[in-house]
Amino acid sequence: MSGQIGDDKIEQVRDRTDIVELVSQYVDLKTSGRNRLGLCPFHAEKSPSFSVNAERQFYHCFGCGAGGDAFSFLMQSEGLSFPDAVRRLAGRAGIDLEERPLTPPERAHIEERERLYRINGLAADYFHANLMAHPQAVSARNYLKERGYGQKAAAEYRIGYALSGWSGLKDHLEQHQLAATEARILGLVREGSSGRGDYDMFRSRLMFPILDLAGRVVAFGGRVLDDGKPKYINSPESPIYHKGAVLFGLYQARQAIRVSGDVLVVEGYFDQLALNRAGFAQAVATCGTALTAEHAQQLKRYAQRVVLVFDQDRAGKQATFKAMTTLQQEGVAAAAVTLPAGDDPDSFLQRQGAEAFQVRLDRARPLMELYMEETLKEAGNGVELKVRAVEQVLGKIAALKSELEQDLYLKELSGHSGIEVARLQKKLDMIARQQRGRSRVQGSAAPISPPHPADEPGPQRSGGRQPQLPANSRKAVSRTEQTLLRLLLQSSAVRTAFIERGGVRLIHHPDVAAVMAEILQQATASGCDIESLLPGLTAPQREILSQARICDPAEFAETLDQVAGDCLRALEKQALKRRSDQLWRELIPAADEQGDVEAGDRYRAELSQLQSQIKGRPDWKM
Repeated sequence: MSGQIGDDKIEQVRDRTDIVELVSQYVDLKTSGRNRLGLCPFHAEKSPSFSVNAERQFYHCFGCGAGGDAFSFLMQSEGLSFPDAVRRLAGRAGIDLEERPLTPPERAHIEERERLYRINGLAADYFHANLMAHPQAVSARNYLKERGYGQKAAAEYRIGYALSGWSGLKDHLEQHQLAATEARILGLVREGSSGRGDYDMFRSRLMFPILDLAGRVVAFGGRVLDDGKPKYINSPESPIYHKGAVLFGLYQARQAIRVSGDVLVVEGYFDQLALNRAGFAQAVATCGTALTAEHAQQLKRYAQRVVLVFDQDRAGKQATFKAMTTLQQEGVAAAAVTLPAGDDPDSFLQRQGAEAFQVRLDRARPLMELYMEETLKEAGNGVELKVRAVEQVLGKIAALKSELEQDLYLKELSGHSGIEVARLQKKLDMIARQQRGRSRVQGSAAPISPPHPADEPGPQRSGGRQPQLPANSRKAVSRTEQTLLRLLLQSSAVRTAFIERGGVRLIHHPDVAAVMAEILQQATASGCDIESLLPGLTAPQREILSQARICDPAEFAETLDQVAGDCLRALEKQALKRRSDQLWRELIPAADEQGDVEAGDRYRAELSQLQSQIKGRPDWKM
């Protein structure tokens, strides 16, 4: 049983680990000045943008924004938890971690999870052994063979077979002294009624183990071989399994997704297997649930684009467009492959083969295009239904984060609907205001800004390109915030002035504000230990911090006070402008639309006062 790893041991492991040596096992690195460059292992690229700094023991990708230290590199590469990454690197360095004893609650929690993982692992081995050799599994072996799957596929995915008896798995677990109560938690056995005893949940079914990113079995999907109902039975949620956070096949497909840049998302286990067999190893499947935000966040780590390959029936289309909304909210590029009616990926590949599927994949269309066409098509020619359909499409366009995309789709919608772009733009602006401001009119006066062009450029040193923050954060982060974050890392004087001026309240980007708050909380007069900040930050926040750290500390050495003062003045002015924009773009029009004269007058008075303050240029000096 592992204990708690002490901070001193973590620091010792970090000091004894050469990040260049570690990363070189995964990436071919070339020397470039003080850094090493290579192709990023976390996304597909042709030109190297993955930088490793030996002096600071940090890595950063200027393409996808991934960044961190040796621990985070191993966590992202191997799907390890932070403690497991520390243990792996400690083993490489020959360091005895001397982990402190766990408290009783900590020990009980970890022991329970380890037992649950062990039970699932034993069950997977039991099912797989049945499939490979048990006489009852002849029909299952023949079924797989008829569908083109041999022992290789069965071994790669640990496919198994649940026998027809009522207690085969239960008896197998009891032989290993494992309690039935925990097998019930996992949904492997059920408690019988009227004192009949426990019985196996899965019987006469082909079994698909579902793995987490560490390769551990967390759940199962069981499929009947005939026309019996239900066709599939899936494990219930448990302490180690949340179906909205796990994708079938992702553990096996991670590297292929990084190489491809795309991830194919399908609905069924056999669809995923069929694509993998046909050479599309970048495929994953949902586990009996819609695509969730957690799924999107996971896929975003590995892929540049998500390509949905769902059925073309009504339910499949609804699932596709629901996923579009989820992917939009997470800022993930998304497209869809359209298959003939009645086909799924498995049946299409059986009938037409891999080359035909590749043609359709090459023609994958953005989800917004498909949604627009389908919504307008269903509306028909009736004026009322067509107006409603146009408004639905505009609602989706308003949710797009790229204004260029919005412009292009407005023109496309104009072509489909026959409505002038100017009229559509006016309606889009109104829908966007409603989406942003409807709830806030009822009482919130917090200065929350709407999406609009980037903040005014902040102070910038001449000579040299300004490094950018991760791609998924660029639109919302001004250069002023980037610069000030770097200054906070370098100077205790800047940190002191920032605290005195209440600078955190001026930061518009929430992740930048969170990183700054951590810096201010942990930094001392002698400096800021960046590595100690990492465990408390989210992945996007670590990427922002890694970008700030990889910059040259000497860049502002001679004019640090002046640049910091410029940043603070710029942030104050930007905060005033954001509130001003919110008032005249959202709150005042919304109050007028609702006939709320009192609120409208109050907002106009505030707007007038803000405009006077903006003209006065607040003067903050260090």
